Amino acid sequence: MADDLATGAAGASVIMATCGDERHPPEHILEPNDGSFWATTGLYPQEFVIKLSGTAQVNKVRTLTSNVKRFVLEYCDSDRPDKFKPVFEVELADKNQRLQTEVHQVNCQAKFLKFTIGSGWGDFASVHRVSVF
Repeated sequence: MADDLATGAAGASVIMATCGDERHPPEHILEPNDGSFWATTGLYPQEFVIKLSGTAQVNKVRTLTSNVKRFVLEYCDSDRPDKFKPVFEVELADKNQRLQTEVHQVNCQAKFLKFTIGSGWGDFASVHRVSVF
């Protein structure tokens, strides 16, 4: 399998998140440890943007989340993260606070990926890991 483009080692970073908790910061999304996570602070929607090390062909996105109901992915291939185009929107099953693993085949050239949690199965949701191939 190709290398994960969404890691700090690959040069990726979380450049924006609509909320943050010092115990569970957005940077945890890019860590290889599935036990660390970014926690929303209530209310929806919540968003985060990942900047890849450069523009890359994205073929697959894997997410590991908890309590997420509606999830949206958009991409941007310009130098500034300001004009995003839709990739997918999905409703995830309620797993009673267990981890939700989703794998989506996609086809886009992206420098930035914006993830939106449109709604959740509870007051709070978490993103444990995003992998981009």
